[in-house]
Amino acid sequence: MHPSRSKPLPFLQRWGGFLAVSFALGLGFATSSLPTPLYPLYQSQWQLLPSALTYIYAFYMVGVLFALLCFGRLSDTIGRYHSVCLSLVLISGGLVLSGVASSINTLLLARAIIGFANGLLTTAGALALVDAHPDKDRRIASVTTSGAIAVGVGLGPLLGGLLAQTGFAPLRLSYFVVAALALGNLYLTWRCRDAIRQQPGIRTRLSIAPKLALPGPSTRTAFLLASISSFLMFSSGSLLASLIPSFLYDLLPWKGPAVPGLAFLILSIAAATTQFSQRNLNPVKGLIAGLITLILFLVAVSVGITTGSVLAFAVCMVLAGVGQGLCFMSATMIAAQSADEHRRSANMATYFSIAYIGATIPVIVVGRMADYWGMTTAILAFCAIAVFAFGALVYKVRTRMPGS
Repeated sequence: MHPSRSKPLPFLQRWGGFLAVSFALGLGFATSSLPTPLYPLYQSQWQLLPSALTYIYAFYMVGVLFALLCFGRLSDTIGRYHSVCLSLVLISGGLVLSGVASSINTLLLARAIIGFANGLLTTAGALALVDAHPDKDRRIASVTTSGAIAVGVGLGPLLGGLLAQTGFAPLRLSYFVVAALALGNLYLTWRCRDAIRQQPGIRTRLSIAPKLALPGPSTRTAFLLASISSFLMFSSGSLLASLIPSFLYDLLPWKGPAVPGLAFLILSIAAATTQFSQRNLNPVKGLIAGLITLILFLVAVSVGITTGSVLAFAVCMVLAGVGQGLCFMSATMIAAQSADEHRRSANMATYFSIAYIGATIPVIVVGRMADYWGMTTAILAFCAIAVFAFGALVYKVRTRMPGS
């Protein structure tokens, strides 16, 4: 054996590709929540109506949904390495556009671009991690994917809030800093390209036609209940991300964008901790527990808004994290178990489409209601309707799903 063959590879050559893709996933999902603590600043400096804040959030989700539905198989055509690089380029461009935006229309375009990039990265990054792992370990790649996403979502608002708290170009600085990190990530990905590229094989032709389908009659009820659960979970989560930061600005004794950033970090930690600690929980029981926790979350939101209680909002963030963590983890497991073997991709695309629609249309409706009736009335009305919907869903899951 040649002596050089027996020596271990340098760290960067062996692990650089895996680290580059892990950083890309974390960075990408950090950009999803990066502007959350900036919403009150946008509202005050640009004189925005509450509905405009919901558009900022919804346009990001529309970009994600479009990428997943129409370009989810892009990495099978151009390769995972090129898909990850394309995502990082689009993320960098979207961040720069966000930083120079002087109107809501420019910011909406930037958020849609970033959402589209993260939609591409979700699929390509998860697959690229397996290719880039030195031992092709799928389990470690899967754990790293979920961990990077959870860390990114939590650090995004914290970073955005802390940088805006400095007072130096608060609506621009965080975007430019993260854009620089994305370009650095792109350079690392290029340096480690040989470790990320998958083995040569047959490349499929790109088709952007969405492939949606429901599973067979025997599992369709469980699948639909899981999909509706994620729809409602995303609806409540989008309300929290787009409108609640303005209340935190006004009600809490501590001021500045770092405050909602820290609040959403608590939510992300609660969600990640719940998913890790309850990963072996029966998914039906986990779904019921998650739905009930989200009912308590909506009650806490209502109490916090009507009383201005800091404690109620603190409890609200923890309940939101636990409820979202349990609900999404369990609903996704049920949907995956209910999917037909020969139509698994189309079934799961349908599931995620229903879930992400929940993050767009309902919160836009609430925003429009807030324009006319005030934010307090609109949020309380949403909470009342959502509590009823969650309660009805808990009853259906208990009576129609096996294993409850």
